[in-house]
Amino acid sequence: TGSYWKAWQLLLIISAHNPEEFGALAWDSYPTLRALMEMCITSQFVFPPPTLTTTPEKSEEVRTQELQLAQLEKQQILEFESRLAAASSKQVITEQSSLLLSTITRMDPLGPLRRPAAGVLDQLKQINSHYKLGHLLCRSRKRDFLLDILQRQGTNQAMPWLADLVESNEG
Repeated sequence: TGSYWKAWQLLLIISAHNPEEFGALAWDSYPTLRALMEMCITSQFVFPPPTLTTTPEKSEEVRTQELQLAQLEKQQILEFESRLAAASSKQVITEQSSLLLSTITRMDPLGPLRRPAAGVLDQLKQINSHYKLGHLLCRSRKRDFLLDILQRQGTNQAMPWLADLVESNEG
């Protein structure tokens, strides 16, 4: 799980430093990476990003979908671990006895948006602050990520974080 989120963080850094090519591909193809990019641009490190869910219903839909996906993933990991255990020790694997549940994540980069843990969101916030990823992404005009967000979200909804973004860029 740690490696899974580290990989996304590295891809985010690459996207911010090469927004025209890699960033544009990430934005269009990888929902989880796009969400991380939007979090950095808006400095809103919550799941789901408010910029992706313009209504409370959409936000709840994303949360429900992610919860269902996490439950399915948990079942698949337990089944996999049970097959491994059956081949060697014949031990019955449960959520409590599982050694893999907390250590692996199913990697489906093109699949639905995944929920980062609170610690991952904190790391993302620190990485964004240190490397100014959001600022780098905002500067891109060959793929205007900021304009994409504004057009999708609407200016009235975007104003609180947009004012903070403008203020942080002054000077």
